[in-house]
Amino acid sequence: MDIVKKIKSLESFHCVSDATIQVLAARCRYIDVAKGCFLFQSSQRAENVYFVLYGSFKLQDGETSKDVVIYDFAGRGEFFGMIHSILRVPTYPFSAVANEDSAVLEVPLSDFNDLLTRYPDFSELLQKHIAQRFSEIVHDRKVSRFLVSQKLADFLLRTLKRPSLSCGGRITIPLTRVDLAKKIVTKEETVIRLLTAWTREGWITTCHKHIEVLEPTALEKIISDVVPKEALDEVVLSRGQNRLR
Repeated sequence: MDIVKKIKSLESFHCVSDATIQVLAARCRYIDVAKGCFLFQSSQRAENVYFVLYGSFKLQDGETSKDVVIYDFAGRGEFFGMIHSILRVPTYPFSAVANEDSAVLEVPLSDFNDLLTRYPDFSELLQKHIAQRFSEIVHDRKVSRFLVSQKLADFLLRTLKRPSLSCGGRITIPLTRVDLAKKIVTKEETVIRLLTAWTREGWITTCHKHIEVLEPTALEKIISDVVPKEALDEVVLSRGQNRLR
């Protein structure tokens, strides 16, 4: 396998020189990860940094399937496992599980830190990636005060802005109703009701666990809370009006 060619095909590496990519490729190990398999688990000693060649991963935590919380998704060209590498005894703060059949390149921490020190273009790439991750964390804190409908609309629109997870108006990674519920911390039934209502309105369409946003403006209005109540969390059910939380 030509790992250099694989790395060059990633959009996030277009600003990295050929010489740096050659060095990185020599220090990487290619790993296939089948859907549902763990690459590493929370609290495990961190010995490697990973970046995604294809597929996607759920970055999550939780002892059982019932209390799993999904912090984020990582797609093609994205890194994970590097922010905590500066700790004296580094451990992974979350588990990484393949969201679909995927492949990663594994870089030992010692080699990763050496690349950061010796190759400015690689360091700049990582700085941008870390800045994006922190921006996502801050935004998630802000969104935690939103209504469920606003959280879901916000997640879909933000995902569309990440080239690693989307193409045009289509989210390219598979997302189940359970995944969405665990990402925005709500019940699966609530997600189903909202997606059904938005599909009926013609705002989105779903096919084989993939979501396409047809009317992003409608979702933007949900976030700003200026659409009719029935499109928000207040949904009229058969037994009366209930507030979905």
